[in-house]
Amino acid sequence: MKVNLGSLDRITRVAAGSVLLVLGWLLGGWLLLVALLGAALIVTGAIGFCPIYARYGLSTSPHR
Repeated sequence: MKVNLGSLDRITRVAAGSVLLVLGWLLGGWLLLVALLGAALIVTGAIGFCPIYARYGLSTSPHR
């Protein structure tokens, strides 16, 4: 697994994921899906790898 996320992309994912996770958890119901999306964003941001980017050959990492 190669890193394919740059620093700004990683920070943005973790921040947005945190907001979605908290919103989904606090509001419950159908927003559980929002919480799961938030968790996925946090994980991809933390590890620096996005499988969707990899599938389409995209990268925001300066190390290509």
